[in-house]
Amino acid sequence: MLVLNWRDPWHPKAGGAEHLTWRILQRLAARGWSIEWFSGAYPNAPAEGVRDGVRFVRDGSQTTVHWRAWRRYAKRCDFDVVIDEINTIPFFTPWYAAPSIALIYQLAREVWLYEGGAIGPIGYAAEPVYLLPYRRTPVITISASSARTLRGIGLRGDIRVIPIAVDEPADDDVPPKVRDRDIIVVGRVTPSKRIEHSIEAAALLRSGGWRGRLRIVGSGPPAYRAALERRAGALGVADTVAFTGRVDDAERRRLMRDASVLWMTSAREGWGLVVTEAARHGTPAVVYDVPGLCDAVEDGVTGRVVAARPRALADATNGLFARYDEFARGALDRSRRLTWDAVTDAFARAVDELRPR
Repeated sequence: MLVLNWRDPWHPKAGGAEHLTWRILQRLAARGWSIEWFSGAYPNAPAEGVRDGVRFVRDGSQTTVHWRAWRRYAKRCDFDVVIDEINTIPFFTPWYAAPSIALIYQLAREVWLYEGGAIGPIGYAAEPVYLLPYRRTPVITISASSARTLRGIGLRGDIRVIPIAVDEPADDDVPPKVRDRDIIVVGRVTPSKRIEHSIEAAALLRSGGWRGRLRIVGSGPPAYRAALERRAGALGVADTVAFTGRVDDAERRRLMRDASVLWMTSAREGWGLVVTEAARHGTPAVVYDVPGLCDAVEDGVTGRVVAARPRALADATNGLFARYDEFARGALDRSRRLTWDAVTDAFARAVDELRPR
């Protein structure tokens, strides 16, 4: 199997998609699969090497890696299957590297509008266009809502939805929570995450008597964080909102364990891995009803899925507090069922079913 992704798991810009793919490939290699992962080069990374049974090849930059892949594989693509992992710009393998399967954890779509600047509307409009070569290509994705979005932009090939898992160890039982019901936001602090909505919801809760803290864990553009701090001050909750910045794994785990609720207000996600990570510590989530997040939370069981409005976020959180033990137990129990072996089994089945013969 050949995997094409402009980032490998150790690339400076690697994210959850690369981590998820790597965990799957490690297990497939241990089962005897022969796998090559082609990605762009970056400082101090060898051009070729083998790790955990997977062969890595690195060539080209973010702007040239797709061209380098074509040069390398178009005339000698002797793999049984090619996994074209699409993170923004695809490799266009249907033109030269059949049989290929597209691996799409999420589309950018609305993220373009929040973070694309002046070209954001162009990126939003262009995404369905540059995916046209994949309209009959089989696809693997990680949520039913993402599958619906792919259908909506014209992809007509077979689609398989696989589950996800996380490395975060699960607690044996729901741990004690901070007495005042702290709320946590974890992830990139960027405009598409709409963290200003969380600050506005915190102000609404505070006006109703909530005395906890809203902890925002992660980093992002300084200008956006400054705008969030100004918003917190204008709403009178500067003493309620704590920006921790990026923290190490141990501190991140402690904060998720202490928190009573996780909030996610993104414009779109592939799944929302931090929802599952927090659930491993009995921390339920209240999230917006957008692609990815609406699958990561089982509404009424592991948290709440609400309309994309701060008032809805605050009201649902108040309701969750009233039945807290039930939600916390539901989040922990469901998260335990999401294992890497189950993910790998589902991926292997999907490849076998989708691979053109």
